[in-house]
Amino acid sequence: MPKKWFQMEEQGAGTGRLIASYYLYKIFGAGALRVIAFFVVLGVFITAKERRDASFKFYKILNKPPLISSFKQFLNYGNALVDKFISFCGDLNTDKFEIKNSKVFNGAFFINTHIGNIEILRSLLSLPQAKRANVFLQADACKVFNNFLKTLETKVNMDVFPVEEISAETSITISDRLKDGEIVFMAGDRVSAQNTNMVYEGEFLGQKIRLPLGTLKFALMMNCPIYFIICAKEGKSYIIHTEEFVFFEEEKRSERLNRLKSEYVKFLEKYTLKYPYQFYHFFDIFS
Repeated sequence: MPKKWFQMEEQGAGTGRLIASYYLYKIFGAGALRVIAFFVVLGVFITAKERRDASFKFYKILNKPPLISSFKQFLNYGNALVDKFISFCGDLNTDKFEIKNSKVFNGAFFINTHIGNIEILRSLLSLPQAKRANVFLQADACKVFNNFLKTLETKVNMDVFPVEEISAETSITISDRLKDGEIVFMAGDRVSAQNTNMVYEGEFLGQKIRLPLGTLKFALMMNCPIYFIICAKEGKSYIIHTEEFVFFEEEKRSERLNRLKSEYVKFLEKYTLKYPYQFYHFFDIFS
């Protein structure tokens, strides 16, 4: 049986590798990191059979040549990691961002995806006029991220919470911060290892997939504006797409939740088709 994403051995960088990459970047520049990223990606592509098979399956569903498409996806991911790293160091040019459907997003709950590079928004969140962001990540990623920033003594306008450790206290904190105009990011397309039964089924690319119900329930519980969001690369620029979930007063809670499920899956499918080589799920999302 194919493994879920949280059952796979992590092949990403830990804090030590991030620090080593930081000094390489500072001495030799981003070009050196991209060369290294290419060879790392090539090695992973050759050796990580389960990830490669999952990628092949995805592109076969899209009727795209699996070998070429899959390697392009892996390579794009490697370059996205370099861009993410540069943004962590505060060096990404914010003029390269374009926000579609731009609005005032103060007090908004963003349900993001693993399409594109949502973490790149850290460059925008560092701007003086930006409100603090509250980001929910997997506990291991949360630890690596926080340790890396502490080592660099980098100040970011962001607090990071482990998604596995949401409590009543966390809910109250987030609710208060949203009322104060802060924003929240939480992914809606990966089932938590702690809540494998708290899921819903959706129709995605003609296939059945299971998505986390907890993210949607948590967003609705906050009683605030909800948006779906991705940040994808087009050429040398990053384009931020948002779609608002509209509330109808006459709806029952169950009706609103069902509509949120449906609209999120449609959003996920729409931008998967728009950016198929930035679909960074390297596991069998259809299993």
